[in-house]
Amino acid sequence: MTIVLMGAATFALRFCFFGPLNAERMPARVEQALPYVMPAVLMAIIVPSVILAPSPGDGPGWLSPYLVGAGVGFGVGAVKKDNFFLVFASAVVAFALAKFLL
Repeated sequence: MTIVLMGAATFALRFCFFGPLNAERMPARVEQALPYVMPAVLMAIIVPSVILAPSPGDGPGWLSPYLVGAGVGFGVGAVKKDNFFLVFASAVVAFALAKFLL
């Protein structure tokens, strides 16, 4: 019941802000900023967990599997910008290898 009520509250809050807007009346600045919302939210979620991840044993902090996976994913994403699945798969594989090898 709590999940349903929180979902309804979240929907209501978002609908009150975006519901009345028509696509024709949306300001140009807001429309230009919309493609950056998803990467900004993902960065807000991912960066703290990568930066604050514990290092393996007594090794250096830069050998953290989270940091290795994020670095590989970022590097592949810088080269292959339009291939989400390749970026995601490379980050997961790098994380898994670093987790098992370190």
